[in-house]
Amino acid sequence: MRIEGDRSTMLVPWAVTAWGGIAAVLTAPIAAAIVGILLRFPIPFGDYASGIGDTINAGMASVFYLVWGEGVALAAFGATAGYFLSKALGPWLIRGLLCSVVAGFGVALIGALLIAAFG
Repeated sequence: MRIEGDRSTMLVPWAVTAWGGIAAVLTAPIAAAIVGILLRFPIPFGDYASGIGDTINAGMASVFYLVWGEGVALAAFGATAGYFLSKALGPWLIRGLLCSVVAGFGVALIGALLIAAFG
């Protein structure tokens, strides 16, 4: 779906940027659960979540990290990825949104791996 016109093409980079930030924050528990299954994910004030049995614990621990301050960083990096994707892909809205959501999940996965490595 290509949006035509000067006024509407100005909205595409903003929408793709916003979706990158939103997707990075909303997919953080899923990324933490995946990291918890494959490696280990630190639970605040507790031990590490590892294995399939601790996927819910890893997801809830990531919500704690989101509230604690990781959410702002994830949103900023996800929005930055969405912005650069919108500039690279042009005025194509649907393709930009899909790529932005995938990039937001990638940012969340990198954030979960960093927490697992240094947490």
